[in-house]
Amino acid sequence: MRVRDALGPLFADEDFAAGRLAGMFPKRGQPGLSPALLAMVTVLQFLHHLSDREAVAAVADRISWKYALGLELDEPGFDASVLSEFRDRLAAPGRADGLLEIVLDRLKTAGLIRAGQAVRTDSTHVIAAVRQLNRVEHCGESLRAALEEIAGIWPDWIVPLLDPGWHHRYGRKVETSRLLGRGPGKTTMAKLAAIIGADGAGLLARIDNDPAAGWMNDLPQVVHLRLMWDQQYAPGPGGGLRFREPAELPPSACRPQSPYDIDARWSTKNHGDITWTGSKAHLTETCDDDLPKLVIDAHTTAATDPDVTATIPIGDKLEHRGLTPATHLIDAGYPSAANLAAATTRGTTVITPLPQVGSRSSHAKVFTPSQFTIDWNTWVATCPNGTHSISARPEKRGLVNFTFSQTHCGPCSIRTQCTLAKPPTGRRLNIHPQHLHTAQAAARTAETHQDWQQRYAKRAGIEGTISQAVRGPDLRHARYRGLTKTHVQNIACAIAINITRLGAHYTPTRPTPRPPTRIHHLCLTHGIIPQP
Repeated sequence: MRVRDALGPLFADEDFAAGRLAGMFPKRGQPGLSPALLAMVTVLQFLHHLSDREAVAAVADRISWKYALGLELDEPGFDASVLSEFRDRLAAPGRADGLLEIVLDRLKTAGLIRAGQAVRTDSTHVIAAVRQLNRVEHCGESLRAALEEIAGIWPDWIVPLLDPGWHHRYGRKVETSRLLGRGPGKTTMAKLAAIIGADGAGLLARIDNDPAAGWMNDLPQVVHLRLMWDQQYAPGPGGGLRFREPAELPPSACRPQSPYDIDARWSTKNHGDITWTGSKAHLTETCDDDLPKLVIDAHTTAATDPDVTATIPIGDKLEHRGLTPATHLIDAGYPSAANLAAATTRGTTVITPLPQVGSRSSHAKVFTPSQFTIDWNTWVATCPNGTHSISARPEKRGLVNFTFSQTHCGPCSIRTQCTLAKPPTGRRLNIHPQHLHTAQAAARTAETHQDWQQRYAKRAGIEGTISQAVRGPDLRHARYRGLTKTHVQNIACAIAINITRLGAHYTPTRPTPRPPTRIHHLCLTHGIIPQP
């Protein structure tokens, strides 16, 4: 209510007639509900962590919602399914970001955000709305999903495949705890994997051998079934199938974890302390002291994508919105030489601890590339002992290789501090091309300044924003399946956080400080801690 009083409506129906949101609603036919109304209800739904039915009930019952939405007091609400249809439209490429950009335009007009601000970014894991499956359960559930999809279209075609035991295995959700059984005749996991593999191979073979069933190959669950059988099974002895060993599987980034959310991936972070199946959400917020801290971007990636891959896309979006920051605070997972160079091109100073060089030499505490002097005009590198390289050439990884002569490196007095190679092999120095190397060197030099740590300390504030998003709109758990719909949720959470913070910014009275505990009061009165 305070945000509406200060800024007016955040959304207008005209916003959905052009730009990224154009085409969400047809121009012909009976008029539907206001898209601006549905957008605001969606945001309030996440602000209060409500289901679709609860959100519609709030529209009909809560006077505060009616005021914020600009509705009459006798507004009866609408059918809850409308919200689901609205999210489906928002899931089209670019539309969710367009919704956030409408809010950001209102904030820019009000002077609450601006280009050249300091911003900070961090990510958190988002757990997919699917059941955790082991490999055998995933294969069985993939086969069951394909059977269900075909049976919903052509049930008679499925009947010849229904051998004894299929109802027990695929009649309801696949659980190894149920299918393995007990007692001396217990089915082992390997035997169950072989049975499911033969059943799936039989279904795929029948589709391939039936000319009238070719269209089934375009069904999403059949496509997923073929992918699973290619990844999890290999030709075995006697013309059958063999369940692959874990070492034979493709990387986690290529392996779906559920037939019902093909974008969900298994990943880990913090050296294995956190494992999850789902995606990642990257939040970027402003952090200047003279303005409220507001989220200006929500970026969604696969769970297996490292943070470093999100740095340039986030910068591109901020530049497109006219919000290119002067300073960008990020943690050690985001920077790379290419990312630093791209930020420099935009006029952004990146403040981040650069990761240590990952070579074998760096772990042995020998001379790092930063201790060599590079003359890019002559393409000559000079080592700490004053020796010049004898050649320079690009290599396959895009780096530049500087080679030093064996004649100089072999008898060098500080050779043990420079290379681990056996004598008389000379030092080889692999570094980035000039523009990348220069940006990386400048960032490493900045870390040595006395005020760097104080400036970087502001980055920690983004952790509180992520905590607020997790405790309020429940950013940590995806309500929907697929990256596109999860991105809609992340955008709605970002706008909801902004409304909460704007509400606090525009409140006429500040909250009273929390009273001290008895122990704290005793420490104050007896001089154990200084008076504030």
